Amino acid sequence: MIQKGSLLILILISFQLNAQRVFPLLDNRDYFKSFHEGQTRQLDYLKPIDYKYSEEIIAFIDNKSDLNVYDGREKEKLTGLANDYKLGMNMVAWNTGPIVSVWDNGRTVTLTRFGRDYEVSDSLVVFEDRRDNAVRVYYKGEIHDLYYSISDVYLPQYIGSNTVAFRGNGDVHYAFIGGKIVELGVFNDQIEFAAGANLVAFNDPFNQSFAVAFRNQVLDVEPTMVKSYKAGYDQFVYTDRNGNLKAYIDGGLTTLSSFPNFYEVFRDMVVWGENGVLYTYNNGTRYEIANYIPDEYKIRAGIVAFRNLNGGVSVFHNNQVEIVSNLTGAPFEVNGNTVRVQVSRGNYVFFKNGFTYQE
Repeated sequence: MIQKGSLLILILISFQLNAQRVFPLLDNRDYFKSFHEGQTRQLDYLKPIDYKYSEEIIAFIDNKSDLNVYDGREKEKLTGLANDYKLGMNMVAWNTGPIVSVWDNGRTVTLTRFGRDYEVSDSLVVFEDRRDNAVRVYYKGEIHDLYYSISDVYLPQYIGSNTVAFRGNGDVHYAFIGGKIVELGVFNDQIEFAAGANLVAFNDPFNQSFAVAFRNQVLDVEPTMVKSYKAGYDQFVYTDRNGNLKAYIDGGLTTLSSFPNFYEVFRDMVVWGENGVLYTYNNGTRYEIANYIPDEYKIRAGIVAFRNLNGGVSVFHNNQVEIVSNLTGAPFEVNGNTVRVQVSRGNYVFFKNGFTYQE
């Protein structure tokens, strides 16, 4: 295992946060459209068989069973036969039998002709290559070997935005972080990892500590193992042995709460419940989202949309709360920094950066 130091302050290259470029919808005629900046663009006249989306792209299977991708500018047909497809931030991976391919920012690459299972995160495609009995990862146009096996291969369980934690031969554990493989140590125990962007957090059973792996080093965060931990974009959050909620945010450690009932991490956001109140943390300040725990809330890029006490939809953004809709029980979704509320069949209200748009 590589030598570990203690976590003080570490400056990282921040993982890029994405605003919303696309947001799919079906209008009242079942036309398939995408919303962006107050305008909609029609993608198809017929309702798709299936569709998936990120902040940057929409992938969909049209009524002819063709797999298409739309990046906010152009629609492109990828294949006429896809058994399955999965999305990253700017990429679509799919398989046609054993052939696994990826579309990445307009470029199509065949990853293997001997594939089986594969998974996609924001910027990774992790896949099995049965030709060599190997597990490999596609990242930024390059394919990296994670490990080989003389028996059957399996996909790693812990895959983050640009990270993978996995066990190699001889119980040696590794982390793939932004294109580099870091050795974590030899562990006989079953390890639970929190894989985020640019870091992987874990309880180290050998040193009985709580540690984090960055691209160039592994550091101890706490001298003892902790109760729970989650990772996001350049940050991780955990509860220590005394039940305190702590976070590594903006290059330093801070205590968020002494009595959290629960907590969640999504990319750059952390929210938690404390004494029946929902909180978040931003730029060194703790903010109250709601003085109750909403029945429904959704976390995305710097915002939290939630069901308010009147049954409508409110949103926490730019460190303040605004009402998006007063319509009781209206379904809502969030993509990037945009909230969409369905007010009737095929009709929507969109909220972004303080502005409301009607479709």
